[in-house]
Amino acid sequence: MDSTCHDGACGKCWAAKYILFGIVLFVASWYAKSQGDVYIIWYTLAGLLVLKGIVKMAKPVCPHCEEPARKSKK
Repeated sequence: MDSTCHDGACGKCWAAKYILFGIVLFVASWYAKSQGDVYIIWYTLAGLLVLKGIVKMAKPVCPHCEEPARKSKK
């Protein structure tokens, strides 16, 4: 199986998108906080997106896309 998942993008591309979107969300929340009040959930979501991107970068292949392990012949 190739490096793309069922959605047509590779895992490292998705990881970069998650990390970038998390950083943008964090900066936007920080800016909104300086303009007024912002809920803590936006910081939490930004942190979770960055964390998901890091995990996806560490293991870029989906479990359902991995080829099953071949049995060794004895």
